[in-house]
Amino acid sequence: MEEIDFSDIQRVLDEILGNGMDFGQMVEQGAKGEDLSFLANLGKIFWDVFVKELFNQKQMWMHILILAIAAAVLLHFSDVFHNRSVSQISFCMIYMILFLILITSFQSSLEIAKDVTRNMRAFMTVLAPAYILAMTMTSYLSSAGVYYEFILLLISAIRWFMEVFILPCIEIYVLLVLANNLSKESRLTRFAELTELIVGWSLKASLALVMGFHMIQGIITPAADSFRATAVSRGLDMVPGVGDISGSVTDMVIGSAMLIKNGIGAAALVILIFVCAIPLAKLFVIMVAYYVLAAVLQPVSDERITACLTGMGTGVKLLFQAVFAVLVLFLLTIALTTAMTR
Repeated sequence: MEEIDFSDIQRVLDEILGNGMDFGQMVEQGAKGEDLSFLANLGKIFWDVFVKELFNQKQMWMHILILAIAAAVLLHFSDVFHNRSVSQISFCMIYMILFLILITSFQSSLEIAKDVTRNMRAFMTVLAPAYILAMTMTSYLSSAGVYYEFILLLISAIRWFMEVFILPCIEIYVLLVLANNLSKESRLTRFAELTELIVGWSLKASLALVMGFHMIQGIITPAADSFRATAVSRGLDMVPGVGDISGSVTDMVIGSAMLIKNGIGAAALVILIFVCAIPLAKLFVIMVAYYVLAAVLQPVSDERITACLTGMGTGVKLLFQAVFAVLVLFLLTIALTTAMTR
């Protein structure tokens, strides 16, 4: 294990999570078959973040609640005004204030999604060399080359996929929802639904592509590498005098390298889950809050306000799904690569 340098990985972990995790220690625990004790605290961390985020967002929810009730009062009691257009203008003013609050809130959610995606990419970038080096030590040379290229391609593809396509589509969806509910006539509903459908199917297609690659690649290169390793081991066994000793030493070295590789894979899975746990908890809180507000305000507020809040909840849900899909892509890559090269 001393031949593999974890310094870059540890540096990135310290930048993302602080100094609470030692990657080398986690790899050693995984190689020895010990339980990774960090997992026991995951549920508590998620709950603490959930409660904390509720209190952090409390002021904004109160502002939204007050604005929604004020808009309902202006519309339901418009007979107080001699001219109905006064209530409509007042509603538009309140809606524009609400528009600004919701856009600010969504930008915060968007930054959460961008940051966690960037952190996952940074971790995978420094993980790949160490992980592939451990794989080459197990005699899976062809698989190491193929999977190294695939991991680098996946990191670059996710950067483009998220920053150029998925996140802008989600932004467009939110803007369409807010603009559509400004007037009583729904003119952008279908466009918003189409954008939501595109995001959903794109995330599913990316998962299908990664799964398909691993299924096809898992049939070809690991079998060839396994045959090569078996041939080398059997060839050493045939050497007179030292054949048995050489074969045993070779098997022991390969077995030790396999444990190290599996330990790195297990530690990487835990790290990725921890990197995403807090951001996903925050996005989940914001999403649930929007849906709860829409449900509470529906009996008293204008339907455009509740539709707007529901649309915002759906927008944050799409962010949640996008981040979760990226997490699953990386988890599948590490888990399936580890499983198929054992």
